[in-house]
Amino acid sequence: MRYSDISFFQSGVAVPLFSLHGKNSIGIGEYLDLIPFAHWAQLCDFNIIQLLPVNDTGAEASPYSARSAFALNPVFINIQSVQGSSEFEEEIAAAKDKFDEQDRIDYYKISTWKRTILRKIFDNRYDQLRKDKVLHRWIDQNRWAKAYCAYCTLKAENGESSWKDWKNYRDPSDADIDKIWTKNKKDVMFQAWMQFVAETQFCAAVAEVSKMGLHIKGDIPILINEDSADVWANRKFFSLEDRAGAPPDMFSYGGQNWGFPTYRWDVIEQDGFAWWKNRLAQASKFYHAYRIDHVLGFFRIWSIPETETTGILGRFQPSIPLTLERLQAAGFKQESLEYLRKPNYSVDQLRQFLGAETERLLPVCFKTLYGTNDRFILKDEFLSEKAILGLKEPQEVKDNLLKVYWNRVFIPTGDENTFYPYWYWYNQPVLFTLPENEQKILHEVIGENEAAQNGLWEQNATKLLSVLAKETDMLVCAEDLGAVPRCVPTVLNKLNILSLRIERWARNWDAPYSPYYDMAEYPRLSVCTTSCHDTSTLRGLWKESDFDKALYWSHAGLPGNAPEELTPSAVRNILAHVFSANSLFCILPVQDYFALSPALSECEPDEERVNIPGTVGGKNWTYRLPCSVEELTKNNFLCSEIRKLVDVRKRRPMWKI
Repeated sequence: MRYSDISFFQSGVAVPLFSLHGKNSIGIGEYLDLIPFAHWAQLCDFNIIQLLPVNDTGAEASPYSARSAFALNPVFINIQSVQGSSEFEEEIAAAKDKFDEQDRIDYYKISTWKRTILRKIFDNRYDQLRKDKVLHRWIDQNRWAKAYCAYCTLKAENGESSWKDWKNYRDPSDADIDKIWTKNKKDVMFQAWMQFVAETQFCAAVAEVSKMGLHIKGDIPILINEDSADVWANRKFFSLEDRAGAPPDMFSYGGQNWGFPTYRWDVIEQDGFAWWKNRLAQASKFYHAYRIDHVLGFFRIWSIPETETTGILGRFQPSIPLTLERLQAAGFKQESLEYLRKPNYSVDQLRQFLGAETERLLPVCFKTLYGTNDRFILKDEFLSEKAILGLKEPQEVKDNLLKVYWNRVFIPTGDENTFYPYWYWYNQPVLFTLPENEQKILHEVIGENEAAQNGLWEQNATKLLSVLAKETDMLVCAEDLGAVPRCVPTVLNKLNILSLRIERWARNWDAPYSPYYDMAEYPRLSVCTTSCHDTSTLRGLWKESDFDKALYWSHAGLPGNAPEELTPSAVRNILAHVFSANSLFCILPVQDYFALSPALSECEPDEERVNIPGTVGGKNWTYRLPCSVEELTKNNFLCSEIRKLVDVRKRRPMWKI
């Protein structure tokens, strides 16, 4: 769907669909809850509502762990609106009483119950539904549906285990999928019917939101779960030998390993990018704009061998490696380079890592280097993080063995003639065993290699993102956080893709004291925000021990000293400053608007946080709004406070580009 007039500064609200709750929803936000929520957004004079992904995630609460790039999550279906639900009124009423009394979302129980009640409704109506021409037409028009429904049916038959653990149909052909349909007609039809109902309700909600003059912004994750219908049925597009993640940064020494397979872009390109084009066509049914999650992955993805657990031994793909020829020309012998890729140790050197455990671990984990009796290397069976972490040893011992394993200048690749620097190559003990002149040469050669990557990444992203940007009429926004290559702004501007500015991180990290960028310096083609689902809220930020309130307060141009407690009055001043950004869009999380209201910000800030990256379970993805969507529309004070901010922003002239 096309985004309409953007001739003025736009404002909006970001909210996970699951966090909403209304008078008809059961335990979790639903597609139809968008309608009353949009009424509130309209009262606030917003232009856009931003959602997290709403794809089917099965039993997983994280919206970024989808088991389909196309299918919607049935958990967001409003049961009472489904034809045939009246036969189960008492059961539905009991479930509503049970789940609505909880302050947080019990995703697994709600999802399990919803699929169960939907199956009862379907079974009751099966004789009618199996002849339903509209449902059959929908299946024919959505080519992804047959493989997805077959996958879900087999997954249920196999106790929800991964397709990799199934006895049959682990690598299906089109004929296999047809066979599954014929053999399991009722079960696959149930999966298709749930998708048809979900799409019908979502489209109805979006239509009503559009009538109000509001827009919906979706979220399209770059990656897909390995245990998904897409990887199961389209294996050729994915590499199962690698896992995507993020390199180490100031927040994570070991980087991040997301566990998702990487793409075989060459195969996808040979297929005319059909999988991605179809994915965007599906999204365009629901969204006027969309956010490309981790857009840096289209420039280069951090690729980690499947055998590793952390992200520390990854490398960027694509990237230009150092060649044996280049390193030999710099004066390094091949045996020296192998030593830097796979160091060997004397007992004394190992003792620096392993301490008093050295003698005990030596025969267990190490073998002598070929041709020596006093130099040691890790045994082949311990040449991975998974193997080391699987040892029945105290964690301290495993941590020390990991340091031995990580001690290198170049990561292992399986190709003797190419060399990729280890992320922390510059401070590894093995580097300092070299003469100083060789250390200096390595710094120069690796530095030259790093500088050479930018052109490749710009070319790669231009090709891939051009497909996304031109395929639909949706407005394209990017999540460009992390270690951002220099070419990123160039490519995004060239393709008119909006970048992202999260105020707390929009700083000049290379300057002394890392000053904040002025709001007037934000690019016009950008989305500005205070926080996101992976960060603390504004109130939460104020509580963080390492947050410099004084510097932030000064950056906002506010008088006096920064308050110890973030009052609604202080929040109002901060949001007014954020709304002064040069960004075309200013879309804040709903929790940061709630901070304007004492009644809606009574809980501890940690209770408002949606997700803590790098952690699983706990309170992640369980946040519920402190009031119903209907109650929000009656909160005249909050609506008035927000509207004042929005109206000032809307009236600002757009002359500066």
